Amino acid sequence: MSRVLIVGKIHPKGLAILEAEDGLEIEMITDPDAELSKEKLATTDALLIRYGKISEADAEQMPNLRIVSRHGVGCDNLPVAALGARGVPVTIVGPVTAGSVAEQVMAMLMALIKKIALYDAAVRKGDWGIRDSLQVGELAGRTLMILGFGRIGREVARRALAFDMKVAIHDPFVSADEIQAAGYQAVEDWRATLPEMDVISLHLPMTAETRGLIGAGEIAAMKSTAILINAARGGLVDEEALYTALTGPMSRGGAGMDCFDSEPPTPDQPLLSLPNVVLSPHSASLSEEAAQRMGIVAAQNILDGLHGKLKAELVFNLKALQEAGHEL
Repeated sequence: MSRVLIVGKIHPKGLAILEAEDGLEIEMITDPDAELSKEKLATTDALLIRYGKISEADAEQMPNLRIVSRHGVGCDNLPVAALGARGVPVTIVGPVTAGSVAEQVMAMLMALIKKIALYDAAVRKGDWGIRDSLQVGELAGRTLMILGFGRIGREVARRALAFDMKVAIHDPFVSADEIQAAGYQAVEDWRATLPEMDVISLHLPMTAETRGLIGAGEIAAMKSTAILINAARGGLVDEEALYTALTGPMSRGGAGMDCFDSEPPTPDQPLLSLPNVVLSPHSASLSEEAAQRMGIVAAQNILDGLHGKLKAELVFNLKALQEAGHEL
């Protein structure tokens, strides 16, 4: 009998996959603030985690752990290197959320450029004359800078191209030839090109190097009409500097924020008060369809890990495993 601990509610279709498997004892913890007791950790063979954080000390309390399945693609809440050194694979769900996040980015961008909230409110108040203010813009012809050309960045780029936008890409891990072959402009020094960009969209993990990547200096270099979209990770953007800019030199611009440095943001978070900011509760990947796909893949990764049938492309800490001499 293998014990599976699920931290966070997953889609019923994902749970059904685990429940149909013989020889599993399943426990689900749905309270995001619940503490994981030593007793639970000590008897866990497989961990499926949607939210919360597992520290290295927590991992050391799980001597039987054989597989960790992340319900998502970011693993900044897990000690992936330490688990890899122990021979414990950490899996992700792969590209199943990329389309949903890309659609959210485009929705935020269109809401800001088309002034959806402003015009909606005007019509409800009887201000039909706002149509003659010509505040609405178009996506076509604008230049979008994408920082991070992974699964999601590629989906955003493809959609932006369909709207006749010009797309520039910066990713130090992808060659300029590959970017150009896909039909986009490869940019090496992205900071130098900020004054030319109409939209900047972030698709990067949270690391020591990327924290605060978009700071006061970068924001000051942007156009007064620039739009910044962050549907990646909170902490990539200096939120205080962004607020200062959006209430000053970038007041004709805007921002789309799906994530924040502190989540959920407190009611007095300054960005929440601005009409030129579009917000969502870190939900870009949480469409009904994407949630179902995530649950299914995350559950299947548990079974594959227990049976030694993992797909290498879904193993986040593959390099750490190999460096420590472990095989899947």
